[in-house]
Amino acid sequence: MSVDQEMRGEVLEQQLGRVADQLTRKFADRADQVEVHDAVFREASRYLGARVTQYIPVLVQHTVQETLRQRGPRPQ
Repeated sequence: MSVDQEMRGEVLEQQLGRVADQLTRKFADRADQVEVHDAVFREASRYLGARVTQYIPVLVQHTVQETLRQRGPRPQ
């Protein structure tokens, strides 16, 4: 793995972490932090072989957001 690929991997991981944090705040009534984090990184794993990684955080955010939006609020 080249240094450039490592840098892109680290940057992507940071971006995905931010996506998970945003979705955790937005959907706190539907899922806990661990569930959201797992969903974000599970969805991102679909793009492991992608040569272009620039849009992965946006794609992941939209997919996970739709999944969470379809869920009802958690029982209190």
